[in-house]
Amino acid sequence: MVRRKEAPPPSSGKKDYRINSGLARGLAVLKAFGPDNRPIGNAEIAGRVGLSKATVSRLTFTLTELGYLNHDEETGRYSLGPAVLTLGYDVMAQMEIRDIARPYMQSLAEYANASVYLGTLDGNEIIYVEACRTKASMAIRLGVGSRIPMVSTGMGRAFLAALPEKEREACLSAAAKQFGEGWPEMEVKTRAAIAYAERNGFALSNGDWIAEANSAGAVIRRPDGYPVYCVNVGGLRSLFTTERLEQELAPRLLEVTQKIEHIARGML
Repeated sequence: MVRRKEAPPPSSGKKDYRINSGLARGLAVLKAFGPDNRPIGNAEIAGRVGLSKATVSRLTFTLTELGYLNHDEETGRYSLGPAVLTLGYDVMAQMEIRDIARPYMQSLAEYANASVYLGTLDGNEIIYVEACRTKASMAIRLGVGSRIPMVSTGMGRAFLAALPEKEREACLSAAAKQFGEGWPEMEVKTRAAIAYAERNGFALSNGDWIAEANSAGAVIRRPDGYPVYCVNVGGLRSLFTTERLEQELAPRLLEVTQKIEHIARGML
């Protein structure tokens, strides 16, 4: 039997070369600030994190340039900058949106005997941040953290349709490089799905990503109309026909996204 090698405890002195020491030091500097965010200088930071003042000086300069620290030129001291707040805010916002969306998603999943996912844009993909299912919907099982393509899924196409044209075209250009020779056919399908979504408020994928699966997707928008999240419903093509999605489930999906959007409007 092969025994797994346990990672050494922090106090062992052994170094794990998978750890990026520069990143670890930068995070240590950010953690040096207390809850009151009292401005402190490089010498005090160095004492708190156990690094040389020269190393800390380079780190604080970089963090200031990136917006994670504010620098008072008169005193030479630093305080946490607004970019730090965005790191925590994004995590908290996703936790809150999941709590808001979950009961509506689960209700739709149980009604349709389907998988219902909440996702958001990450690069040129959609990443799932919440999943609601029923026992009958486990044939195609993806979980939180799964990534799906934008151009071939109902959820991704709904997001593309809601994006400003410049951003949409940038996403399509990136997808073209990924698809290679298969792009011309997929582009025709995707652009048709985008036009459909612009007319109907939801987008469809008819076996374009997973051959045996169909789905419909709709977006959740900020007050200014920009898409921030999307929800989809779908499953095996034999159960989730295009006709059923269009006539029965997509209208319910739109109700779900509109309810979530209305409740979450203050935090989007």
